[in-house]
Amino acid sequence: MYNAKAYSAPSATSPLASTTITRRDPTEHDVQIEILYCGICHTDLHLLRLEAPMPA
Repeated sequence: MYNAKAYSAPSATSPLASTTITRRDPTEHDVQIEILYCGICHTDLHLLRLEAPMPA
């Protein structure tokens, strides 16, 4: 197991906040990559705020 940096919001009215999540170790069927930069999609923010229907 290892820790990874992440952003999350505990509810639809909470702001996104930096957090750490525990990930399982990769297996022989996984590919592990290093992500240097990441953005947040505006659509994800609408889903988080319950302003758009959840995709099926």
